[in-house]
Amino acid sequence: MANFDRRTLVRISRMALLLTLTVILLGAWTRLRDAGLGCPDWPTCYGHFTVPSTPESLARANDLFPGQEVVPDKAWPETIHRYFASGIGLVILIMASVMFWRRKEPEMPWRHGLFLLALVCLQGAFGALTVTEKLYPPVVTGHLLLGFSTLTGLFLLHLRLSRGFPRTGDWRMARFTRLAFFALMVVVLQIMLGGWTASNYAATVCTDLPICQPGWAQLLQWREAFSLTHVDDANYEFAPHLSAAAKVTIHVAHRMGAMLVVATLLLLALQLARHAQAIRYRLFAAAIVLALLVQVLLGVVNVHFQLPLWNAVAHNVWAAVLLQILVALIYALKKEKH
Repeated sequence: MANFDRRTLVRISRMALLLTLTVILLGAWTRLRDAGLGCPDWPTCYGHFTVPSTPESLARANDLFPGQEVVPDKAWPETIHRYFASGIGLVILIMASVMFWRRKEPEMPWRHGLFLLALVCLQGAFGALTVTEKLYPPVVTGHLLLGFSTLTGLFLLHLRLSRGFPRTGDWRMARFTRLAFFALMVVVLQIMLGGWTASNYAATVCTDLPICQPGWAQLLQWREAFSLTHVDDANYEFAPHLSAAAKVTIHVAHRMGAMLVVATLLLLALQLARHAQAIRYRLFAAAIVLALLVQVLLGVVNVHFQLPLWNAVAHNVWAAVLLQILVALIYALKKEKH
């Protein structure tokens, strides 16, 4: 443990951030490849820790899961996602252990490390439930939100370890902390709606902009669209439990959320640009506008080209980037208060 000084922890936290962002990317890739049930069991895949390929392993898979053919194109994305997710858990375990061991050092955020360890364990549990509950939408959406929460927790830990964003002296900017926090909540709500849209296979039901095709208002079914009803042993892949109208409702909710995000973030960026004396907050304003523009363009491309795989993955990952920009802004603004 003596070799793990604060600088080493900063480097490890940076590596953990990149690894977590990779896992978010792989999770989106797995979901968009319709590979969420590529392995019908957890933590193994057809009873193996890799995708069965030999005659012996395929025979064993058939014995364990009769009638379920091994499809490598679906099993491998799920398996790769699990490998990388396990890597995050291992890195966070190492960091939490080191910080707990060195907890008597000044400003060592060891409780933060233990919280992250608990969070990633909960995330693993939701990953298991995603498979065992056969893509039950609330579980899939929760899994997504916990992934974003893990990334956010790691980013905050990195800022604390690296002592990021020292005070600029522009103390008047602290008054925008509440607005920034509200913007953060709006973005989190939109991420949740995005997860709900994806987990209910509603991403391609609206093909027109800005809301949906003509007549969408007559199709809205809010109760069905956001029902949490669970049916034992049901398979929720491709959302057979939902009507077309309910899927339209979900998509419309996501579009309306996007409009709220655009309005809120533009207001925040305008306030930062107008009142900032320190260049840092003008840069934050520019970063918010740029990130927002990219995310909107990715969303438009998703609609126009009916969810091309890598664009849809980028839309998911960029939401995580936008979220971290707001987290960094709030962290910096709170520093100005003290």
